Amino acid sequence: MTVHTLRNHLAAFFGRAGHDTSGVVAVLFAICIVPVMIVIGAGIDFSRLSSARTAAQAAADAAALAAASSRLDAEAGLRLLADAQANANLRGGNADGSRITEFRYLADQREVTLKITGTIDTTFMALAGISRLDYQAEAKAIRGLNGTTELVLVLDNTWSMSGNKLTALKTAAENLVVQLRQDPNADVKIGVVPYADYVNVGVNNRNSGWVDVPADYSTTTPRTCTTHTTRQTCTPRTCTRGAPRTCTRVVDGVTESYDCTPQTCTTPTCTTQTVPPYETCSGGNTTWFRWYGCVGSRRTANLRLNDTTPSERYPGYLATSQNCLNPIVPLTSNQSTVTSAIRGMVVNIGGYRPSTYIPAGLIWGVNVLSPTAPFSEGAAYDPTNRRPRKVMVLMTDGENTLRFQASDGRHLTPNGNATAQAAQLKQTYDDMNDICTYAKSQKIEIFTVAFDITAATAITAMRNCASSPAHYFDARDSQGLNDAFKAIALSLQNVRITR
Repeated sequence: MTVHTLRNHLAAFFGRAGHDTSGVVAVLFAICIVPVMIVIGAGIDFSRLSSARTAAQAAADAAALAAASSRLDAEAGLRLLADAQANANLRGGNADGSRITEFRYLADQREVTLKITGTIDTTFMALAGISRLDYQAEAKAIRGLNGTTELVLVLDNTWSMSGNKLTALKTAAENLVVQLRQDPNADVKIGVVPYADYVNVGVNNRNSGWVDVPADYSTTTPRTCTTHTTRQTCTPRTCTRGAPRTCTRVVDGVTESYDCTPQTCTTPTCTTQTVPPYETCSGGNTTWFRWYGCVGSRRTANLRLNDTTPSERYPGYLATSQNCLNPIVPLTSNQSTVTSAIRGMVVNIGGYRPSTYIPAGLIWGVNVLSPTAPFSEGAAYDPTNRRPRKVMVLMTDGENTLRFQASDGRHLTPNGNATAQAAQLKQTYDDMNDICTYAKSQKIEIFTVAFDITAATAITAMRNCASSPAHYFDARDSQGLNDAFKAIALSLQNVRITR
């Protein structure tokens, strides 16, 4: 029976009671009125209880989502955030006065769980001795990837990243990978593009149709021999250091100091003696020119700025020693492959100390995410639905210091006078901007991390490359770098209510 129907019956009953003179109905009325009023009032009290519980549940869901969506990872901070969110939603509503009484954050499961409890004071049920009704609401939110995600880390490993900076980068990048792979059900593939002046596409790709690599070759100098009948004997050359002196030089845009103390050296005194004939020989040495996986930029039109026309090949360069660093890791779901590549990053090999050419890293980040050659592990572009989610993280610690040479695709030190050099570097930044614009046109989401950068031109370029202001991070030190990568990981994770 509904409250409305019950009200009609009671009205009729009370009407008869007022006109009945026999006294029977009046007695029955006196006996029944209290239980009837309690029954009616209980419906009202329970209706208020339901409204309070509904309001508390909405507040619990909002608080759990707010905590799980934040960039915090300490339970105390998450609890404060959840309390603030819950109080704001509860204040002045049907559940005013209730609060979070239980809160738990399981970091290894990326899960926030909380409970809101409260009471209402009854009105009619108090007649039966029930003065309060308790209610509670529980919510659980989990951080995780939703759908397929393809992520490429484009990481600067130029000479300026030496020492603690490279260590910090390895830690931050690996933490990001581990965080994204915590969810065993996450469908995420990750690639790595280490870049400096060139990138290394891997020697195993030598015969691929998208790269043009000459055959290895060697040169041997002629061996010549000379017969001698005299020998020259000289006194040792000795040098004396002068007053200590320190000089500076610029390597990869970074000023470094070195010892340039002058020395005063003696001139050796030599005498010639006649000796039995003897022979000395020189030459006959073989020098090998091999491919170490290094490639430059495509030379035709503006193909260096996009991934169209895969048949247009990248130029591969031969050298007498390795002049590009760690090879690219294409998209893979194997976490150990990615973390091993990050841990193995270096900033130099032998005397090779690379400079910075950011467009090289950017275009190969696009190539890793692209569904077409050079690497085809990426799913097809879907600009309408943005599925899968394609993400690039670009990190650098400095300015571009090289220019593009159209004749052979190489990246070289600017030449000419100061005006010419400035124009060449501006073109490098223009190329960087064009590649970023192209990537975003393919719905590639770009996060940029500027690590200890002070140059205004470089900072502006990194800001402009990012998909939005929230996608740009200015990391001033190692902690800032780690925080930036952690924030990126959280940004990639969707939060959902699971209870």
